[in-house]
Amino acid sequence: MNRRLTLALVVLALVVGLTVFTWMRQLGEPGERLRVVVYAYNDVITGIDPSLEDDTGLVVLGVVYEPLLYYNPVTGIFKPALALSWSSNGDGTEWVFKLRENVVFHDGTKFNATAVKVSVERAMNIYRETGRGLGYVWDSVEEVVVVDEYTVKFKLFYPQRLDIMASACYAGYVFSPSVLERSGANSYTDRKLEEWFNLGNAAGTGPYMLESYSSESEVRLRKFERWWGWSEVNNPRAPDVVIVKILTEPQAQYNSLLSGVIDIATSVPRANIPNLISRGFRTYNLTTYHNYLLFFNVKRHPTSLEDFRKAVLHTIDLDEAVSVAMGGYALKGSGVLPHGFPGFVEGLTYKPNLTWAREYLMSSGVETPVRIQLLYQVDYEETRKFAELVQSRLRSLGVEVELYPATWTQLKDIARSVWEDPEDTPHIIIADWWPTMASPYDYLYAMFHSESKEWNFAGYENPAFDELIEEAYELEGSDYEHAMQLYREAQQEIFDKAVAINLWDEVKPFIYSKRIYIPPEAMNPLYMYVIRFEVVSVEGT
Repeated sequence: MNRRLTLALVVLALVVGLTVFTWMRQLGEPGERLRVVVYAYNDVITGIDPSLEDDTGLVVLGVVYEPLLYYNPVTGIFKPALALSWSSNGDGTEWVFKLRENVVFHDGTKFNATAVKVSVERAMNIYRETGRGLGYVWDSVEEVVVVDEYTVKFKLFYPQRLDIMASACYAGYVFSPSVLERSGANSYTDRKLEEWFNLGNAAGTGPYMLESYSSESEVRLRKFERWWGWSEVNNPRAPDVVIVKILTEPQAQYNSLLSGVIDIATSVPRANIPNLISRGFRTYNLTTYHNYLLFFNVKRHPTSLEDFRKAVLHTIDLDEAVSVAMGGYALKGSGVLPHGFPGFVEGLTYKPNLTWAREYLMSSGVETPVRIQLLYQVDYEETRKFAELVQSRLRSLGVEVELYPATWTQLKDIARSVWEDPEDTPHIIIADWWPTMASPYDYLYAMFHSESKEWNFAGYENPAFDELIEEAYELEGSDYEHAMQLYREAQQEIFDKAVAINLWDEVKPFIYSKRIYIPPEAMNPLYMYVIRFEVVSVEGT
């Protein structure tokens, strides 16, 4: 067979293959034509336990499960989810939620107050007993009481904004009580139930139900026809099937958009965005509360020295970082919290100044040349570019930076070792964070409290800081403005000691096919990767 004929057959096979893929993804059972959306996600999914997952599984949890309330952080407005109304007593120590009636879980079980009670208690109790998950959002809860079938009361240890906690999208989801029997677990805190969830089982009330699950390749979600909200959103063009495709490489997402394999991309090379727009793709630039932070290992020399840390920070130009690493798709960081988030502080940014940097280096007593290590996530092009930028800039101080690229799972394991083996943990760690709930406590507790061994990558321990943010959290329910002031003081403490800095708040570009329409209400800066597919429209199927 000659080469031209061989090449023609290869091209024909590729075209036929793509056509068959496109045709098959629009079909369900014989005679059934479905509206299908393929959504590219740029991280392996770390788990889908609705009570315990604290990471990338949110992309699935956010459409399969629902909390009691929804919160719009831009407008500050709460909206009903599984609770229709809510109220608190005079001092904020009791909250009553009136629940929706005629709601069913995906397994057909009836939703009621008991489901709320077991869901909240599972997240809360596992955290209190083991420190796992993000159940600290329920720290104020003393007791969950079933008043009647559709009324639940929360009794609190201290006044709290329980509406904020009830809208959290980690540890705030309600699952079907039937999972206990279905999983074969002995209790809701039995590890067997966690394993059952993470094998690909789910039982929520959301608009889409889990059909198949592979954490490293693909998740398939199907429209739940009995969802209570379809009459409210009134969207006949909503997807029948949503496929979450794991594509960690930005170039792979770009190529898949061009070939028609995916419809929505979350992470294409930013330099390629103008080209995609010129080809007719649409873009939605979402200003998010997703930020990237630089942590110093404060338990290992020389980053254990405050003046050395300040020397490093005065060599970094965050304006340059936003331009080089993010292609302009970000806001320069300040303090720890992102712009627009409750408790944000403007001006907590180290200025690039090599003279100051050299002075701090001299006062630190660290002799150069010196070598330090920097750990970053390999499959985020922005962290790679930033790491290379830091490496280049610190050479002017006589500081050689050894780069350690790692997958997200590897990075977390390495960073957590700061508590057990700080001398083998890199000196600098770059990691990202998005909030669990709309409270500064979420950032400050998770990343800097001495009890938070899961996410405190700096190894920072300061009892006075711990007490400050704990006091602020307890004040949120009785004196919100005073609480915000204490949170601002806590950020000043982190800044003054140069423990960590917020590098930037991401402006996330979603690039998508012209057959898809994504309205603003589909997006949320708190949980940027969770798209409300029930309000997305699919055209031209």
